Amino acid sequence: MTSKDIQITFVGMESTKALKKYVLEKIGKYEHLWKEATSMDVFLKEYVNSRGVKNDFRVDITAKLPNSAVRVEVSGENMYANIDEASDTLARRLKRYLERKTYWEGVTPWRVLEADAQLKSIEGELHDTYDDYVPTIAVRKKIEDMSPLEEGEAIERMELLGYDQLLFRNKNTGKISMIYKRVQGGYGLVEPAETEI
Repeated sequence: MTSKDIQITFVGMESTKALKKYVLEKIGKYEHLWKEATSMDVFLKEYVNSRGVKNDFRVDITAKLPNSAVRVEVSGENMYANIDEASDTLARRLKRYLERKTYWEGVTPWRVLEADAQLKSIEGELHDTYDDYVPTIAVRKKIEDMSPLEEGEAIERMELLGYDQLLFRNKNTGKISMIYKRVQGGYGLVEPAETEI
């Protein structure tokens, strides 16, 4: 993949050559990190109905890689500053992906640290390299009741519990699904795709 393959879409704002050039210039600096990507989509959004608010503009970048996807979302009042922050965040996440490539490819087994002492020792550290970093699970919860729910029922249960997301068995599809609150408002639903055996 090259810079020419990057898809840039303007939503709620006029397409400008200057912004396209700036995006390609900033993301292009890190081409060595995303050369294996199969696609990259950049959305530049302006919220017209909320002009004058701090988060007028948003940049969404999604890079699809062979074994995962990397997504970045940045909002703010200056589109150029958002692009700067988004491209830098993208570079950090791509670097992390590449450093953990053997895990994604299944060569090295994933491991998760559960020791609270380990969590405290790595909290607050800034990781330039992720070679020694291992994610930590702070809390484990077992779901006692997985009786099937309608999507609307799952939303109501999530709201009543004060959660931002809820894992449930979808009554309509029989699949384990997750309903969640979107930052932009409304709800989202995640469920497994149909797979052929």
